[in-house]
Amino acid sequence: MNTVNSYLDAAGRYVNHMGMWEWFFVTLVVVVIGMMCMKGFGSRSNY
Repeated sequence: MNTVNSYLDAAGRYVNHMGMWEWFFVTLVVVVIGMMCMKGFGSRSNY
């Protein structure tokens, strides 16, 4: 359990020190993954 807390603390410190470009990159990756996941919605309406 202690190792999980240490990983969460390290991740929290990294997130707190992220700059504008890191947040831009994270947002871009999340949007691209979301678009790929939603690509198939509505494809069954023609059946």
